[in-house]
Amino acid sequence: MPSWKRLEKLNGGDQITYTDPLLDTPKEVWFYSADYELRIWHDGALERHVPASLPLAGAVQQRVTLYHQLRELFVDVEQRADCLLVRRGVLNGKWIAMQQPTGELDALRARYRALGFQEVTPWNASKNHVTRREYRKDGGTLAVKAWTVEVDGMAVIEKRVETPAKDRQAAVSLAEERIAAQEESGFTLHLIELMKAKHPNPMPKRNGAAPASSKALSTLAKPSNPFEAVDAAVALLKDLHVRLPQIMFIGECLRDEEKEARVNDLGEDASFFLEMHQQRVGRWIDLPSQEPREAESSWDYFARVYDSITWIVRGQADDGMAMFYCGNVSGGGWSCLEIDSDGAYDMYELMDATGNDELELLFVFHGGWHSNRSWAFDQRTVSTTGEHAIVPFDEGMAELPRRTPVGKIVPFGTWLYKRVVTMAKIMARNAHDLNL
Repeated sequence: MPSWKRLEKLNGGDQITYTDPLLDTPKEVWFYSADYELRIWHDGALERHVPASLPLAGAVQQRVTLYHQLRELFVDVEQRADCLLVRRGVLNGKWIAMQQPTGELDALRARYRALGFQEVTPWNASKNHVTRREYRKDGGTLAVKAWTVEVDGMAVIEKRVETPAKDRQAAVSLAEERIAAQEESGFTLHLIELMKAKHPNPMPKRNGAAPASSKALSTLAKPSNPFEAVDAAVALLKDLHVRLPQIMFIGECLRDEEKEARVNDLGEDASFFLEMHQQRVGRWIDLPSQEPREAESSWDYFARVYDSITWIVRGQADDGMAMFYCGNVSGGGWSCLEIDSDGAYDMYELMDATGNDELELLFVFHGGWHSNRSWAFDQRTVSTTGEHAIVPFDEGMAELPRRTPVGKIVPFGTWLYKRVVTMAKIMARNAHDLNL
């Protein structure tokens, strides 16, 4: 919980909006005033929103753009004839503009790199996300016609109409020509946002660091049986918990000294989350290795040794993943994988609602029933090793699914391993796209 009095002091004693700061460092703090205007405090000075547009001194000669994608913040610099026009703000939201001498460009770059921003190309933040600039006329009110422009691959997109160019540099040059023409006719920049790319784009270099893809996943030996598959899936989750703390955590791996900070950092309410999942939090820490017991299924082994999985992902890093709220509760955690050995759903309520008592034969072990992203064991059939068929489940289900032949039953351990590996690869790609 931030100190509201401290933020009010930074705001010159005036009231603020009581939300977590957008950026909070000893050198610089971004927050909202009581009337929801952006404020930026740095080095003892407070910058405020200036409604009047700053004069534009000629066309843009050079652009420099830095993003803090996890916090959805940007720093956008236009070098013009005799000054730098610097905009700092929230993607698809408010920003503050100011003019600075052209000689301060390198210092600006260094400052925001040190604060966790990544310098990218002015037209794309990653291979998969391009920069859209929206311009408006007559003061930028919502009632007037807006004009948008982006460079995606080798095309310029104006108000969603594509104009192909011979190469990417030609597309960038055409976009700058169109911006200059629109500014000449009275349009001014109103919003900067990131959009999902439609075409291949060059991956911007990170600030001199190695690409995230080289360190996002550990190399594990392929498991030879379902029990090894359970252990391998858990080992990979433990590894991801350590490697990608900016965008995810595993509830069962949270240590006492880190749990509140990591939960809060991903946008969850720590007190609510930790209370809701108190039986799961830290469960895997210092867990001794165990061997499967005789006649034990891979599910029984998982339930006895590990008991649960609570994989929480930051919203900015969930692209391509099937997400849902743990426990069907906002604040329970934005999750891609929630497994509970005690079961995740009260089937009796659904049986009462549908009048179908056969639904009791389904054991729901995975969350997401409210969003068609849940999984259950169909207990009508069982393999020779004690494994039940795994079937999709959601609370709109009124009938049992078609019975799975015994010979086609996939052991839980095998299912879990494949699912964790698939999502881990997506998460590694997302981490790379976020320049982590």
